[in-house]
Amino acid sequence: MRVVIIFMITILISNLKPSPAFGFTIDEIDISKPFPLSLLEYPVFDSPDDPWIILDVDNIRVNSDNSGQLQNEEMVCINPTNTANAVALWRDFRLGYRRVGVGYTLDAGQTWHDTLLVVPPHPRQSDPVLAVDDDGNYFACTLCLQWGSGPSGIYVQKSTDSGVTWGNPVAVVDSNPDFFEDKQWITIDRTFGSTNGNIYIPWARFDADFSQNQVVLSYSHDGGASYGGPVAVSDGRYIQWPTVTTGMSGEVIVAWYSGFPLGIYTDVSYDQGITFGTDSLVVPINTGSIEINGNILVFPFPALASDVKLTSPYLGNIYMVFMDFNVADMDIFFARSENTAGSWTTPIRINDDPLFNGADQFHPWITVDEAGIIHVIFYDRRLDNNNWLFDVFYTRSEDGGDTWTANERITDVSSDPSQAATAGLIGEYIGLSAWQGEVQMVWTDTRNGNQDVYAGRLRTTAIEGETASIPKNLRLGSPYPNPFNNSVNLLFYASAESYVELDVVDLLGRKIADIFKGKCRIGENRFSWNGVDLNGNDVSSGVYFVRLNARDKIETRKAVLLR
Repeated sequence: MRVVIIFMITILISNLKPSPAFGFTIDEIDISKPFPLSLLEYPVFDSPDDPWIILDVDNIRVNSDNSGQLQNEEMVCINPTNTANAVALWRDFRLGYRRVGVGYTLDAGQTWHDTLLVVPPHPRQSDPVLAVDDDGNYFACTLCLQWGSGPSGIYVQKSTDSGVTWGNPVAVVDSNPDFFEDKQWITIDRTFGSTNGNIYIPWARFDADFSQNQVVLSYSHDGGASYGGPVAVSDGRYIQWPTVTTGMSGEVIVAWYSGFPLGIYTDVSYDQGITFGTDSLVVPINTGSIEINGNILVFPFPALASDVKLTSPYLGNIYMVFMDFNVADMDIFFARSENTAGSWTTPIRINDDPLFNGADQFHPWITVDEAGIIHVIFYDRRLDNNNWLFDVFYTRSEDGGDTWTANERITDVSSDPSQAATAGLIGEYIGLSAWQGEVQMVWTDTRNGNQDVYAGRLRTTAIEGETASIPKNLRLGSPYPNPFNNSVNLLFYASAESYVELDVVDLLGRKIADIFKGKCRIGENRFSWNGVDLNGNDVSSGVYFVRLNARDKIETRKAVLLR
């Protein structure tokens, strides 16, 4: 949501106060307390085109209303079992006050169907976030408010039919008079272990008088039927914008930005979100929340993504992107952790316009697909010498973040924050999802004179050309964990339905266990073996081979059992 008091802004350049020539101004700073993002209301209201288009991506309006009201703060997920299906959420003012819009597509983003999400008893909803599990179930998470600041709550709803209908809301937390809940996020564990399907939701919890706050987190270990917690995450008390992802072994990584001391921090849970350790500084930053040209509020929030699919050559990496002030303007920076947020690489700038040219980049988002390709989008003002109009740009990395493709424009019309009375308040994030060569983007767009939700679907050439280890027919993934004690996770990928046999053999080629026989589904097929033979007896420690047999193809992977 939007800000009432500026949280904390520190420019780490000898008392430098940026001037309007650099694209933003700084008002008086109140560093005495943090600020909530969910209280400021909006009034109710009844561009030049730039011909430079790099990528041929259709720009399609998602919201169908003609109210002229605001739509912003988008999030989107592609269905991993059917990439033609995607679901988007956004904050929607079509009724004249804060609600949540939801849209779904069944034809890879060419057409969308939208409505308002019916959430809980509170009359207002905001800050919509979204996640999808490996089976294609969507989980919409919303912040819920009374008419004033009043009680607040966080609710989650599930859709099992591609986003067409939604179940009853389940309360994560609600109406605690001692706190104001704000700016939640959600992730679902999509690793290949026992924690698969766990749901984690961090948020910024403010004391009732807004004097201080901290990051807290709730968790669900039963697929969203109930939520435990909240538990304290951050040690610091001047924070905002927590995000979350999961590590390869089910670790829960939460990141946020701190206004005092100024920086991006993380903390990790090794027991499925029940307890957390000590805050760890990822990187000092040069700015806090700030308004840039057009009164667009921006944050140095850390967007996270984890590489947890066995088909990826960069399995286990954690990635982060964030905006920061870089001498003359805002840029987008990327960092990588190869040890579950224990340490991070030095951030690198990934927007490729000339350094210090006065053009702001902001609102980045990141995702990583099953092939380990990292995708990033962000708003960009490089096309306007006045640093006013903004577009959506895209880049990706196919080598774990070491190198990045040339930034490419997605929008075919630049957005003008003056084209709507409150268009400068365009929300705090935009949406991105990628799977099996499909990249779905959603963003706030003002080409119609007001804020609308627009979407674009990109098919990446790297995946279409099969240079990213995507199996043409079948591929058997590596067993995990390996070595294993009690059970081992097994999976294979298929590009078409076909009859397969998955079994386990010993060093002499003798069949030890039958895992699966039958027609597999398209995409990921998941199983496990508990170290029991065909007769139901525990096998001894040793080396075994998982074997996938599909008529014209046989693949094997070694699995080591340690009793």
